[in-house]
Amino acid sequence: MRIQRWTPALYVGLIAAQTAVALSPSLRQLSWSYAVVLVAIALTVLLCARRIRLAVPHNKPLWSLLLFSLLARGSAMALLLFDSLENAEGTLIMADPTLWFCISSLSLVAAAAYDPATPLLRWTTAIDWLIGGLAAALFYGVTRQPELAREPATLIILFDILDGFVACFAGIRLLGTRRVDERRFYAVLFVITLTDAVAAAAHNRLLFVTDSYLPELLLLLPLACLGVLLARRRPQWLRNIRPTTTLRRLSVSARPMALCLMTCAAAVVLARFKPALGLWSIITTLVLFVGRATIVAWYQLSVEDQLRKLRRSLQHAAAHDPLTRIRNRRGIFQWMEREYRMTRHEDGFCVAMIDVDFFKLYNDRFGHQAGDECLIRVGRALADASATLGRGAVGRIGGEEFLVAIGGIDRSSAFQFLDGIRAAFADGQAIANQGHEPITLSMGVAFAEGQTWPSLEMLLRRADEALYAAKSRGRNRVMVHGLMENDRPFPSSDGDARWLEKG
Repeated sequence: MRIQRWTPALYVGLIAAQTAVALSPSLRQLSWSYAVVLVAIALTVLLCARRIRLAVPHNKPLWSLLLFSLLARGSAMALLLFDSLENAEGTLIMADPTLWFCISSLSLVAAAAYDPATPLLRWTTAIDWLIGGLAAALFYGVTRQPELAREPATLIILFDILDGFVACFAGIRLLGTRRVDERRFYAVLFVITLTDAVAAAAHNRLLFVTDSYLPELLLLLPLACLGVLLARRRPQWLRNIRPTTTLRRLSVSARPMALCLMTCAAAVVLARFKPALGLWSIITTLVLFVGRATIVAWYQLSVEDQLRKLRRSLQHAAAHDPLTRIRNRRGIFQWMEREYRMTRHEDGFCVAMIDVDFFKLYNDRFGHQAGDECLIRVGRALADASATLGRGAVGRIGGEEFLVAIGGIDRSSAFQFLDGIRAAFADGQAIANQGHEPITLSMGVAFAEGQTWPSLEMLLRRADEALYAAKSRGRNRVMVHGLMENDRPFPSSDGDARWLEKG
């Protein structure tokens, strides 16, 4: 809380000192003015270092880039101070701070492009930094041309373009930032870059219309703004602003395009003076941009392959029972709905509800692990038997209940097949029950055939009723729903393998 109170007072004091220097009659006004600005930069560096210490680990590089930008600006101001000590009018004979101003702007662009969350973003961030570094080098090369040294108005416009681009680039990144802590940094970055662009443009133009040193006050405004923001706590309004998905995608897509266009524009300007160097700069920028797009496309294709495999595994997991590895209730019902429509005008459709007899007693006697192993063996045996038909499927619909569905089969063949499975279990041929008593099955069967088929729900209800009848008549039997008295009985190893439904 203390730092929030005394930080504005310190900057107000520096602004007052700068005003006093500008109004004083001293011959070293410019030197003293630069000295005050250096003190303001030093104070801002200390506040930024404090912010780095308080920031979460993944945000420390962002604040570090901002700190490096301040140090580069401080180096530029130190060169200006050094030159003013030799040349009181500031004619830039001893040193040229343009390089350090370009490095400062490059650091801000690097901060706006920084996004190392995934390997892809680390590669694209590195390429964006290369493109930004090339843009800064080209801009510095343009400002060093002797032809432009005689055109200060053109140089001012070029600096305005650079500062405006940095502010716009930071604003684009702010619009697409989702995390609250990152949004605070980019909000600070956008505010100070915009303030710096406006202040620098006004400062450079006022120098041509006045001999006063009052325009030097504009150099303190961005620093004071940044220092106050660094000392404050995180604003609450940042929590309530979240970019939409469309805005975030536009931000991610626009940043590399804007950076590439800026670099190409700088290369085109340089081509006026050095055509070969400008052409090679454009080619290099386009190669880097295409390389970045290739990396993104490669990553997106690999992600799509991974998502496709994940989707298939999820679909398989959603349709299969994790214990028995056969279809679960959802999976067998989906298969039945599809097969039921395909076989409507063919031989027929059979549904068999199967229940493991006295499974609860078996589970209580031998333990849950033995019960699970029993269900696994039953499910595997039913699946192996159904696989021999070609158009059959088996699923576990809950507990010890299974369901077998067979498409394109007549009554006689279906009954013989199901009764054979029942007999194999009763004789102990289907599964070896590790020395225990053989496992028996009760089955309720329902058929759909002829021209008029019932709904699938009705067919399942009939099979469930037949299963209830099989269990009520002593279990270990196959009961068929809808078998009339004058129907031909099916051969069965069980004498009471038919359920006669009257009416």
